[in-house]
Amino acid sequence: MNRHWNVAGVSLSLTLVVCAGAQVSATFDFIPNAVSANDLTPNGRYVLGSLDSDGDFFPDDGYRWDRWTNTLTVIESQAIATGGDAAAALSDDGSIIVGQIPETSVEEFSNEAAMWTDAGGWVGLGWLPNAGVCPSRSDAYEVSADGSVVVGLSWDGCLGRGFCWTEATGMQELENLANGGNRASICSADGSVIAGFAQGNFNRTPAVWNGDTLEGTLLDPSGDAEGEWHGMSDDGQILLGTLYMGDGDGAFDAVKWTAAGGVEVIGAGSLIGGWGGNAFDIADNGTIVGFDFLLGNRRAWIQPNGTGPLVPLKDYITSHGGSVPTGLNLEVAQAISADGRVIIGHTAFQGAWIVTLDFGCNQADFAEPWGVLDFFDVQAYLNAFSGGNHLADLNGDSVLNFFDVQSFLATFANGCN
Repeated sequence: MNRHWNVAGVSLSLTLVVCAGAQVSATFDFIPNAVSANDLTPNGRYVLGSLDSDGDFFPDDGYRWDRWTNTLTVIESQAIATGGDAAAALSDDGSIIVGQIPETSVEEFSNEAAMWTDAGGWVGLGWLPNAGVCPSRSDAYEVSADGSVVVGLSWDGCLGRGFCWTEATGMQELENLANGGNRASICSADGSVIAGFAQGNFNRTPAVWNGDTLEGTLLDPSGDAEGEWHGMSDDGQILLGTLYMGDGDGAFDAVKWTAAGGVEVIGAGSLIGGWGGNAFDIADNGTIVGFDFLLGNRRAWIQPNGTGPLVPLKDYITSHGGSVPTGLNLEVAQAISADGRVIIGHTAFQGAWIVTLDFGCNQADFAEPWGVLDFFDVQAYLNAFSGGNHLADLNGDSVLNFFDVQSFLATFANGCN
């Protein structure tokens, strides 16, 4: 296949090059002074979490790390230590952060859901009527891609209620499902799909709400199902979470749900037999990350391309050339970028970490199918270049210019090694 076109006045003629095969390479790094990594923008640019400023391994202020410019912004935490995240989630461009601050009425020792921007700092989003201090008035858990929709939890006395907030409507209560105890934990990129849990007959039970109508549905209308939704695809078509499937060991399984296929167990449901599996995030290529849980212990895992068994994330890293400190358990795999190249997570009392994966056969292999150099790689590179993505800086001088494009074209022409 040949394609011909002009870029910046330079005539290009590129021929498809089939490589010997794409080699995945992995690197592992700690995020300095970070105790958690809570959210990652889909393009892998911004990481959000909490910092340990005094060395006690407990969260102090929040942070937003721009990986492309290696700039770390400290998000001053005003929140009272009630167990919520001062910096919980961020918009796709990294400009809007949601979490919690002390309630603005200053009448009680409690927090309220809040939004942070560079220009305005923290602004409270309020709470639902009759919200008790349990221990907060409200908590924000997720924000839509453009920052216009915030979802979370508020209270009726001390009974949880899910909420959806927009600037136009303020905080609105989502339909109260099952036996109350509702929480909106996640939402789709456009805010139209909201998911989390309600209090079922035996345990938490998975719940979904329509972001436009605020109406909700349970996975099991009877409320008997035990589990919750932890994550979803950006379009809201795939839900990820944990569900008790009735196994004899009593453990919960990592699951995904689609309208067409219903509930599907991911891999064997857990990495370790008898542990509870939890699926948290999914990349565009189907790769899923999550972790197992048992009595306070956690083990991070990955399911490459969304097929086959769950693989210990630590083993996946080391088998692809990465180095993880001896004795370190990777506990929580929190999020993965849309292209599957960046994974963030954290380990209790050890810190937050980041894993970067390179699937290409060389620097010019920018897009799937990996191991093939074609038009899609050129298109992906030019998009990265025009978007200021540091991955387009092929000569490593921290400046995106003609020499990077020249380097890309030369690497493309040479094919795979």
